[in-house]
Formats: sequence, C-alpha cells, structure tokens
Amino acid sequence: MKKLWSPTADLIVKNITVYTVDLTIDEIRKGKTDFSIIENGYVASKDGKTIAVGSELDEKLIGPDTEVIDGKGNILIPGLIDSHIHAMFAGLELVNVNLKGAKTKIEFIELLKAKAAVTPKGEWITGNEWNELVWDIKEAPTKDDLDKVSTEHPIVCSRLCHHVCVINSKVIELAGLTKDSPDPDGGIIGRDQDGNPNGLLYESSAIGLIENIIPELTEEQRIEGIVEMGKILNESGITSCIDANLAIDDMKAYLQADKNQKLTYRANMMFYLDKNSGDIPYHLNKIKEMPAVTGFGNDMVKLNGIKILFDGIPATGTAAMRKPYEHIPETSGYTTITAAEMIDVAKMAAKYNWQIGVHSCGDKSADIAIESFVEAYKVNNNDARHYIIHHAVMQPDQLPIMKAYNIPITVQPTINSLMGEQGLIGKELAERYMQYKTFMDAGILVGGSSDCPVISCNPFLGMYSAITRLSVADGVVWSPEQVLTAAQALIMWTKSSAYFSHDDDKMGSIEVGNYSDYVLIDTPILTATPEKIRDTTVLKTILNGKVVYQVPDQK
Repeated sequence: MKKLWSPTADLIVKNITVYTVDLTIDEIRKGKTDFSIIENGYVASKDGKTIAVGSELDEKLIGPDTEVIDGKGNILIPGLIDSHIHAMFAGLELVNVNLKGAKTKIEFIELLKAKAAVTPKGEWITGNEWNELVWDIKEAPTKDDLDKVSTEHPIVCSRLCHHVCVINSKVIELAGLTKDSPDPDGGIIGRDQDGNPNGLLYESSAIGLIENIIPELTEEQRIEGIVEMGKILNESGITSCIDANLAIDDMKAYLQADKNQKLTYRANMMFYLDKNSGDIPYHLNKIKEMPAVTGFGNDMVKLNGIKILFDGIPATGTAAMRKPYEHIPETSGYTTITAAEMIDVAKMAAKYNWQIGVHSCGDKSADIAIESFVEAYKVNNNDARHYIIHHAVMQPDQLPIMKAYNIPITVQPTINSLMGEQGLIGKELAERYMQYKTFMDAGILVGGSSDCPVISCNPFLGMYSAITRLSVADGVVWSPEQVLTAAQALIMWTKSSAYFSHDDDKMGSIEVGNYSDYVLIDTPILTATPEKIRDTTVLKTILNGKVVYQVPDQK
C-alpha cells in the first residue's frame, strides 16, 4: 500500500554542530566568511529538502516513519561539491592499472608486467597516473620501456596530468605513426634522436591520433564507471560535481544511470568541444543545432555547459604564456585553437544560452578566455556564469576586468600540493602560481575542485592544501602569503562551487528549502589543525535526505 503524505520529517539528524555556510554569493565576493554555526543542533529533511534547522528539535517533526540519526556531537556540513572533475573517466580508470604508486621507472614497468601476465595477448592494457617527477630519475617513459612489458599487447598509459600519454610500438604500428607523421595542431608527437616516434604524445590533439583504434566503451562500462566513482565521491563527502570532457555517449550513460537509480551524486555535465572530433566550424554548427542547453535536466543530471581545453600545463611548457618559459626557454606554450576561434565559440554559445568553462593555465590563454567572455556578454548579457578552469598563472591586470564581469575560477589546491609544478617552472612564474587569496581579495569567486583523476578527489586534502600551501613534492611552503583560512576553504567546496552549476540557491548551504545534502564528519574544521582537517573521516554522506554512505561499523 502506498504511504500517504505526512507532515513529519523523513529524516532528522540531531545532536550535531551545524556549519550552515548560509552566505550569499555577493557576501562571499565581498570577503565575508562568518556563517551561522548551530551548537547542539539538528536538521530535518522532507522529500529531499531541508524543512527545519535549529537548536531545539520540534518533536512534532518525528513520525512513525521518520529516520532519526544521532550525530553524537559530530559536525554536519553541507554536501561537498567538486566544481571541476572527470568523474566518469576516474571511475573507468579504477579498473585500469594504477601507476601512481610507482616511485621508479622500474616499478612502473613491473606494475604493467603484472597486468600483461593475466591479459590475453592482443588485448589492450591501459595504465593511468604515472608521474616521472616523483621517480628517482625524473625521465618520462617511452615506447622502449613499454616494449619491455610487451610488444604483443597494445599498451597506452596516461600521465597524472592527462596531458601526456605514452604508447608502445604495437600502438604506434596500429596508429600508423611514422617519422613522417606531422605534429597535429596544438599537440606534439614525441620523437627520438632520429625523428622516429618515441611513444610520447603531448596534449589532446596528439593523443587523439590513437583514439580511433582504442576499442569503444559500451554503455554498461560507462555506467560501471559512474557507479564505482560514486562510491569514492560519497566516501569523500561529495554529493555533487561538474563532470567535464563528456561526449554524447557519456551523457547518455549518465541519463541511463539515473533512470536505473544507480546514481549517487548530482552530475552536472560539461559537453566537451573536442577538436579531435571536428574543427571549429563543425562545433559551431553543433552548438547551434543542439536542442538542449545549459540547465536542461533534473536535480540529479543536467547539462552544465561547454568545456573547452584551451591550452596545456606549465610543467610541460604547453600552457600559453605571454613570454617564454624560464625552464623551457625555447617556447611560450600555445593554445589549441586560435583567439579568433575562441571568440567565435563564445559568441555562438552566448547566442544559444550555453555556459562556457575554459581550461586555461597560462596568462596569455587567460587573456583570450577573458576577452571571449566579454564578447559573449555583449551578445547576451545574461547570467551565464562563464568561468576559467585552473587559471594557474595569473596577471594582476586581469583582475579588474574579471571582477567587473563576475568571471569566477575553479581551482585545484591539491595539484599545487602533490604535483610539484611550482618548484619546476622558475621563480617568475612560481610567484604568480595558483594565487587563490589574491583572487578572493579582488572580489573574484573561487570554487574548489580536484581535476580528479589528475589528483585525488578528497576535498579535505584539498582544503589542507589550500590552508598550508605545502608542496609534498619538495617540502616547500610556496607563496605562504596565499594561505587561506579553514572557513574560506570550506566555502570553496560548498556555496562557491554551487555557483558554477547555477545551484547556489538550492545547495552549498544548510538552509530551509535547500536540497537535504549533508555530510557528517568527525572534525571541527573551523578550529582543527590543518593535519586534522586533512585526516577528516566522513561518517555519513546524505543525498536528498537519504544515506548514500556511512563509515563501516557506524549506525
């Protein structure tokens, strides 16, 4: 028999300290970080929405079917939001060879050999997250290293940054790459001293040269990736994310996962303007023809915008800079499309009500991205919320126009902590690297994210990185004047990140009327040491008023 509607709550969490983060975006831009904290408090949820939050529980809210959770004095925060992640890809990588643990090239090879030993000959072997910067000899692997694993299996391994991959001779043969193969626009084919491909491919256009020979994923495989990543996100306290670089089939898989009730996080999908699938005129026409735009969907799956990979990263000298690199003086990087093409895309997106998120790490690429946003707002002066992803190396003269047009950025503090770029790129660039506090002080909104699987999606590790600036790679506290407070860090992963998906009026804070997305944690973030914040344990993650994760042995 169907249960009749009742005025009582579906869920109550009591005996908790509530960090509400009840701030507006305008208040955050003005630097306000004080939000309501409710000691000995409670929250009540009904039909997936918060119906009460306070310090004195109204017993009338409790009915015979109400689930009551005793928080045992722990901290309740809003469901955390990752404003830039590759969630589906990260989930798919969980079934691949994880190379992050390799501390030497020898270990890298041995991990792949173990996979090859149990993989039928001829089947593909895929590895992820190698990083030669943490090896004893900081030398990237080549086809010769992968050929030591196997020449009968096609092998492809992505670097931690996902801007570089390495392939073995078998893949080079299948892709038809030779000494005479030209570098694609915006990418580089690595070569040995004789000019032959050495197995390294730099940036998406070069990596795209092998994509057509890699077996196509099935919808079932994609959904498996979504489900597996959901477990990781929920365990990390993440209830919503913006999933970037998605193709049409990826988005269909999300819709099916939601239909099958297998989705345990809110997926805001970014359609990837992939240059490997067509040139700019092709994509301009695609934008014009697509029937659904930013905001289309439901409260679990919706279109967020268009993602553009506009340049590379500083470490490899592929981020577009105003002047040559100190550590690679022969280049100043490059953009994947021209400035004119970027502006054309922005104008077309504005005309058809699309939001744009632009990957920009260099100061020159940011100049062009900002200019394109300004041109977009001239076409359509709406609340599109076009934004920059990363903005790793800023210029002070960019700040006034970003503030004037409310151009926000989404950043990844854990990258600064774990990848060691700041110690590699030279003093001048290092001094302008990931300047979160400078952006905040200028009134620019900053969202928290991970870029996972480039780096861990753990938001508490991200918060720790933001409030310490400690680089694990070299033990240096880079730009200590840029450290954030714990409150600023929490705001980044809650209310500020909700802005990027146009959801700041319904999530990112614990307030009546908002989604009942909560995280019960064991750490009083606002008063704890950075190390305690880093080691925070998520006790329960609640989505739409239902527990989707609880730490083992917790009831």
